Amino acid sequence: MTKTLKTFCMTTILMLGCARISVIACSCLTDFKRIKSMDDLKTYEFVALVKVTSETVNPFTDTTRFRTAKLGFKIIEKFKGKDIRELTEFDIQSSCEMGIEVGDEWLLFAMVRDGQVSVAACNRNVRYRDKNGVRDWHFKRGIEELEDLRKLYDRGEKRKRDGIERQHYPDGKLEVESTYYDGLKNGIRTVYHHNGKIWGKQMFVNDSLQGKSEWFYPSGQLYDQKFYRKGILINMSRVYHDTTVTERMKKFLIRDFYETEDSLRKTYSRIQVWLEALYDYNGQIVSSRQYSRWGVIEQEYVYHHEDSTYTSVFYHPNGQVSSINHFKNYTKPYGHYQGYDPDGNPTNGGDYDASGKQINLHIPK
Repeated sequence: MTKTLKTFCMTTILMLGCARISVIACSCLTDFKRIKSMDDLKTYEFVALVKVTSETVNPFTDTTRFRTAKLGFKIIEKFKGKDIRELTEFDIQSSCEMGIEVGDEWLLFAMVRDGQVSVAACNRNVRYRDKNGVRDWHFKRGIEELEDLRKLYDRGEKRKRDGIERQHYPDGKLEVESTYYDGLKNGIRTVYHHNGKIWGKQMFVNDSLQGKSEWFYPSGQLYDQKFYRKGILINMSRVYHDTTVTERMKKFLIRDFYETEDSLRKTYSRIQVWLEALYDYNGQIVSSRQYSRWGVIEQEYVYHHEDSTYTSVFYHPNGQVSSINHFKNYTKPYGHYQGYDPDGNPTNGGDYDASGKQINLHIPK
């Protein structure tokens, strides 16, 4: 399987967090690789870790589709550009808004747009720490980018770490506890939610993930479970539905989906797999599935690496097969497509040639 397919599967199908893709409501889809050289930064005018101090929304103008804002900040660590203290933030109050809040820490990768040093959602910009001091240890968004920049600019940690190292939230609460030997992560790393509950627990051997990795919701319920061999995914990875229900959410669900609070509680209290993916010993994905909160399979993908194809199967809410599709080179439909009604009877179908063009259409009378 190609790297492109791995990225696609883990983010748009499984959302298991192993890819570096940003997808937002305005259909911004960008695959940013790790930062390895100065060439990766050549399109940026200003690169820095900053703390946001203000966000002033500008009035509408005739030259912009969405509103802009003047983003004020304090530089924590600069990597490229002049010592500026503000820039333009595009697409405010739209589906493309970046979600910046005053008090956040962001890694800004600013470009020149319309003659202004600016940031926008589809660029590499990433939150490093939210206004409450929380970093994304689960998917390492922001953390990896800062590590890469410090390594590129030779600002990495110089001392050789040994023993247990602890990091804390800005208010002093324990955030991360890691074990090092001879400068490398060796042993258990435990990450804590701000409320004190365990967020994640992983085993490292010489800086590589090894064995079982688990992450948890703030409630303490299991979020996902994965298995690694020398840093690559193997075995079965699973993501679970969240059982947490807020009072506001409860009222909405009972009103629109459940007749009573008892039926809601019965459904939401069960620990149910949401997404799962099976990997072979070498880290190639074999199959993936998605389930409803009620435990009914919704979609399934089976991958055939020997000829770069995969089969997708979608299901009706009653568990009956809804459709079967085949794809070649992971993007082009090929062979026979077939749809079914909720009773299992064939409905529309079709055939595709080698180029992905539909050549036959079958609709039962």
